[in-house]
Amino acid sequence: MANALAKNHTQPAPLKAVEGRHIPKGLAEIKALLGSERHTPEYVYTKVLSEQERTLVCFAAGLKRHHLESGFANFDADTRLKIHKAILQMEQLVKAFTDANAMAPAKFLQNAPRVEASTNYSHLTIKKAQA
Repeated sequence: MANALAKNHTQPAPLKAVEGRHIPKGLAEIKALLGSERHTPEYVYTKVLSEQERTLVCFAAGLKRHHLESGFANFDADTRLKIHKAILQMEQLVKAFTDANAMAPAKFLQNAPRVEASTNYSHLTIKKAQA
């Protein structure tokens, strides 16, 4: 029986050539965004992070002040990997506090010595709309 099937299909079926595969507009836009310069560590470090955030990242990575002043474009591969590792470590710190449900400012103040805190957390409170 296998020989009978093989005899019927001696010639392979003709294949259609695919020319200019059509990509839906939405998918093309997403693909363009993923290739965008905004999706690079250099862009985020330079254009998105504040100076304070860059300082925190460099400190966590064990870098010196001159690294902060030189800019991401001048970092060698080793320095860039240190920054990458530092960011991942900070993410794990936030995750640990979040998973323990301990990120609320009130939890940090709980059982603290009674000294008036000078930090204003009003930006974290939800204000009810007045009718």
